[in-house]
Amino acid sequence: SDKAVPIEGFAYCSILQNTMTDPVVTSDGHTYERREIEEWFKTGNTSPLTNAVLFDKSLTPNRDLKRLIDEYNDP
Repeated sequence: SDKAVPIEGFAYCSILQNTMTDPVVTSDGHTYERREIEEWFKTGNTSPLTNAVLFDKSLTPNRDLKRLIDEYNDP
């Protein structure tokens, strides 16, 4: 079946509790809304999903997800 997956299903930020607009990937491979994970990292260095310590707080743009979100929002 060719059912479309709702964008909320794969573009949902667990911190923001909403659909992302600027998704980034943390060093442990999870994706979050950029401004939300930046705020999270101001108070610590753990993963919001696993609570594991992240020694690398770098963020990488999730370009593929950003493109999908943009296409969904502006078909």
